[in-house]
Formats: sequence, structure tokens, C-alpha cells
Amino acid sequence: MTKNEFTKQYEAIINRALTCAGIARREGILSLSPDREKAAQRDIFEYGLSFAVDGYAPELIDKILSNIVEQDKDQQTKTLKTMQKEAILQIIAGINTHILYAILNSYTNMPLDEDTEPDTDGQYEGQD
Repeated sequence: MTKNEFTKQYEAIINRALTCAGIARREGILSLSPDREKAAQRDIFEYGLSFAVDGYAPELIDKILSNIVEQDKDQQTKTLKTMQKEAILQIIAGINTHILYAILNSYTNMPLDEDTEPDTDGQYEGQD
């Protein structure tokens, strides 16, 4: 995976996670809509989100997603999947979007980006 590909996927994960975290904090976890097609393909974020919306225990979701992440041999892909797993678990916990952004960013050596970080009232307005 090239640095550009990694960065693009990283930004997509951050965008999706922060958007979902903001919605979940305002409207509740049941208001989230996982992409069922991606979930069926075991996309870590959407797969985990479908379990969360269905009310599975966080410990069970963690176990399932951890098992899937561990199967990947590519370290960069594993890092991205680990970020997605962490995002799901933190969204379930109702974490603040600022803290979620810091946690997800800590998996990389990328500098924090003020344009990507949630605004001061906790609502996320990501870049397109």
C-alpha cells in the first residue's frame, strides 16, 4: 500500500467515525445506519457498526473484530482495521468526538489536522 493510499483510507475512516460518533451522541446509537453491503463483506467498521446497532455487547464486538484484524498480514492494513475497531468501541461508549479523533490519530505518525478535527461544539463537519 502506498503512502497516498494509506492516507486516503485513513481520512475516510476518520470522516466516517467522527460523523457516526457525532450522530450517536446526539441521537443515540440506534440512529446510525451501517452499510449492510459493506458489513456483509466484513468491512471492519460497517460490520462492527451493524453489531452495535443490533445491541451486541461491546466485549463480543471487540472479540469478533479483533479476530478479523489478527488475520491480516499487512501491517498498514492491520493498523487501519484496528483504528476502525477502536472507533466502533468508542462510539458505543459515547466518547466525545475530539477524544475519538485523538485516539484514532494516535495509531499513526500523522500530525493532527485542524481541518479534520471536530469543531468546538462537538459536531463534525469533515472534508469532502
